[in-house]
Amino acid sequence: MPEALPQFIDDVLAACKVGAEEAGAALARTFDGDVQTTLGSQGTLQSAAAQLDLNGKGLIILLKTDQTTVVMTIPAAKGLLPAWCAEPDKTGESKLATLAQELGMNLLPETWMASDFIAHWVTNLGDALGRGGVAQDAPMVPLAVSQGGKPVGTIGILWPVKNPDGLFAAPSPAVPPALPPMPAKELIGKPSKRVEKPTLPLTSGDLPPYTRSLLRIKVPVVVTLAEKRQKLSRIIEIGPGSIIQFDKSCEEMLDLEVGNQAVASGEVVKVGDKFGLRITAMVLPDERFSPVMRKNAKTV
Repeated sequence: MPEALPQFIDDVLAACKVGAEEAGAALARTFDGDVQTTLGSQGTLQSAAAQLDLNGKGLIILLKTDQTTVVMTIPAAKGLLPAWCAEPDKTGESKLATLAQELGMNLLPETWMASDFIAHWVTNLGDALGRGGVAQDAPMVPLAVSQGGKPVGTIGILWPVKNPDGLFAAPSPAVPPALPPMPAKELIGKPSKRVEKPTLPLTSGDLPPYTRSLLRIKVPVVVTLAEKRQKLSRIIEIGPGSIIQFDKSCEEMLDLEVGNQAVASGEVVKVGDKFGLRITAMVLPDERFSPVMRKNAKTV
């Protein structure tokens, strides 16, 4: 995968200039506030460390594209992030994942379309970037964020990320001093205690290799606007300028299908100058019941 060289900075700046307003709207929807964004001057990670408030808690958004791996930092120091971001429930996780996707679509060039996006809370943004292998001279594009006219932080867009899995790894704990050996007679009759190893949140990087290979399979994703049946004689008469009227209302939800299987429904949104779908509900698969019969049983 080719890395994004510094000459790509102009492409990122152009994308941010066009999508800054939509990015602000995405932040406002996620965090329920009046949010505005302003594009700043590009620099490097080292030159903008203080501006990005990296010595503290915040959100890391990881975007894997065909060109490179991009990371966005959203600091919590000045009050932009609500408290629920630290321990989001299922709804919160969905909102953060949607935010990561929307920021990728609005702030990255079209040729950098993200195929994987993750939003994760970290206790120290600077340490996370270090574990992720983001160099001190890595290109950085800042997006100043204000809420009600008050500055509440700066989003940093940085690339490349050389070790994406390291971004969300737990910091190495300090090694405790060794305890003196216990005399053998004191061990007699003392039951051993099983120490449970703490588990980290499961991500795609934690899956076995054969399972991760399945996640790279491309399947058709289709949004159905409307459909109807027409007689073949009517279809033959269709030509330029013909209007086909559907029974579906403009306010109705649209269906999302993956591999000819309905998986969700949502509402139409505008993402820059593109068409998008905001998921509002998931569609559960149909239940199938089969009769359980004893072997050699006779039906009446």
